[in-house]
Amino acid sequence: MLDFFTYAFLQNALLIGVILSISASLLSPFLVLNQQGMIAHGLSHVSFTGFVIGLLFFDQPLWLAIPFVVASSVLIQYLSTKIKLQGDVSIGIVSSVAFAIGLILVKTSANFNVSIESLLVGNIFTLRQGDIFLSFLILFSIGIFVKVMYQKLFLMTYDENYALFLNVNVSLLRYSLAILTSLFIVIGVRSIGVLLITSLIIFPAAIASKVSHTFKHTLILGVVIATLAAIIGIVISHPLNIPASASIILIYTVFFILSFVFKRGGIQT
Repeated sequence: MLDFFTYAFLQNALLIGVILSISASLLSPFLVLNQQGMIAHGLSHVSFTGFVIGLLFFDQPLWLAIPFVVASSVLIQYLSTKIKLQGDVSIGIVSSVAFAIGLILVKTSANFNVSIESLLVGNIFTLRQGDIFLSFLILFSIGIFVKVMYQKLFLMTYDENYALFLNVNVSLLRYSLAILTSLFIVIGVRSIGVLLITSLIIFPAAIASKVSHTFKHTLILGVVIATLAAIIGIVISHPLNIPASASIILIYTVFFILSFVFKRGGIQT
């Protein structure tokens, strides 16, 4: 029954799925608990247009999508902090305009021959060795950032005013988080898809915070939950012939429901 584990494409899918899920779970508490989780949703829509433009003009669309989405993440933070637009408003403006441009380009470009479905839901079973390398690279970058900046990120997440009082460069942290999130989104969209990749960032902290007493436990438990969701989701999706991304989200949903059963009152310290 487990012969399909010997297939290289499934091994690659499991590896990439776990790597991306861990990457998302490391970002999750600093975004979700700081009410910035929807930035991933906005950037996923932006990435759609980045890939569309890249597919129209380049053989490697990723290299155009990356700077396009990174620039958009910086613009969102600029509108939020400098123009004083509320976070959700800046995300909505940038993402909706970018997504509209992408749809127009798809509709009007005769040379666009890529399935829209593949961009919207992704296909983790068709990724190659290069995607594994990029996934490892983003995990390494996020891991180093979180380890080095953990205390400052924690202060920013729970008491921004106190962080500012301690001369923490909150603005730099926000821009850095936004850029890392945009890189994760661009790399992950091809496997998880535009429509569902936001869930990888939102679910880990949303679930772990229900049953954890401390922020560190929330972070660690989020990594464990993300890893389990990726493995179970991918393994059951192949024999059932359903999108792996959708399967992973359904596993997250089950974990989320179970978190209410084991709820301990949330984080205290």
